[in-house]
Amino acid sequence: MKSHGLFMYCMKCGVELAASERTCPLCGTAAYHPELPAPDGAPTYPPRYPERRHINRHAPLYLISLLAVMIGIQLIVLDIRTGAGLSWSYYATGGLILGYLYVVLPLWFRRPNPVIFVPCDFAATILYVLGINILTGGDWFMSFAFPVVGGFGLLTTTVLALCRYVRRGYFFIWGGAVLALGGYLVLLEMFIHITFSPAHTIFWSFYPLVGCILFGAFLLLAGICRPLREALAKKFFL
Repeated sequence: MKSHGLFMYCMKCGVELAASERTCPLCGTAAYHPELPAPDGAPTYPPRYPERRHINRHAPLYLISLLAVMIGIQLIVLDIRTGAGLSWSYYATGGLILGYLYVVLPLWFRRPNPVIFVPCDFAATILYVLGINILTGGDWFMSFAFPVVGGFGLLTTTVLALCRYVRRGYFFIWGGAVLALGGYLVLLEMFIHITFSPAHTIFWSFYPLVGCILFGAFLLLAGICRPLREALAKKFFL
């Protein structure tokens, strides 16, 4: 209610009210007289909001890093004490380092760039696999591990870079990525045959290749055909 001198008026309908009236006789809105003391009761809002405490988001990362270092040292010491030197601890500590690089390291940055971190992760994976190849005396690194891991890392990095820096044409990007994935699976089977078996025929990779060709062609068609592209955008919120 509004108060002007000795008169009060309803804030909702504007009817003149007496000072003794607690509700509007027309609309039933509660009357409020600013000159009268307010009734006791809990305020609608707290008188003062509590201050927001600054939380150091790096504190858990320090703890995780320290824990990872302690576990790695314990694994190496245990391997030395139980054997003649370093043997199995390479696999455990290497896997621990890879897990840290994959999960924890990007969290140190406020906005990590996947175009930088993803190829670094694949490079670390290649080094890890190379170490396994050396320790086991294998000859499968250059003919299988390096082209397989490196090829998939190159494909993944290319797609991420295009999606991040190209603002349009996502259907063409993903259509090309699906087609490239089908070709990658064929190469994967070829590397398996070259390294581990004498057969050189394409068997299981033919089926995902056909599926990738059909789906990739559909995405490229959606990129070319505007009505289809708009219908998919409305349907799947693209």
